Amino acid sequence: MVEIMPEFTTLSGSVTQLSSQTPAAAQERVDAAMNALLATIERLPADPPSINAGQLRIQPRYRWNSVTETQELLGYEATREFSFRLLDLDKVGEALQMLSQAGATQLDGPVYGSGEIEAARAAALKQAYLSALEDARALALASGLNLGPPETISTGFRAAPIFPVMGRAATEAMSADAAPRYEPGQLQVTASVSVVFTTVP
Repeated sequence: MVEIMPEFTTLSGSVTQLSSQTPAAAQERVDAAMNALLATIERLPADPPSINAGQLRIQPRYRWNSVTETQELLGYEATREFSFRLLDLDKVGEALQMLSQAGATQLDGPVYGSGEIEAARAAALKQAYLSALEDARALALASGLNLGPPETISTGFRAAPIFPVMGRAATEAMSADAAPRYEPGQLQVTASVSVVFTTVP
């Protein structure tokens, strides 16, 4: 396992608006809400090329009428999703609060990352291989065999942990409270290696 400090975090979420009129009206409302969110994101220490708000989903909303035993159209629900990379980790709590106050109806937990992930993975793979080699040598010695070169090597990789998702209830609570603090700690990069060694008497 190799530990590295996070350098950034990716924040994501969505905004949903409902219109009882037409799909176009629902889209107009959600576009206005997203414009407010994008204006908020631009005030944050965000990485501009990472800002993504290009997805739109519109679907009808129905209600079951038990008297007529039919579905009644309530309106149309429009949802737009967004994500961006926040470069200042000290601003995570403040950023989530600002997004909540700007109209985000769902916020996902921050996903921390680093530009050193690949280098850390390489170091973790080296650690895993050396550990496997040490175990193989001990087994070969115990069985009276000589360890040969590797016959096959396969690797695996486990992603760094993320924070849990916050639903709408948590978003509403955040709007009323002071900005919470987020302390991500170090990212743990782990790797596994499976090695089959040849042996000779």
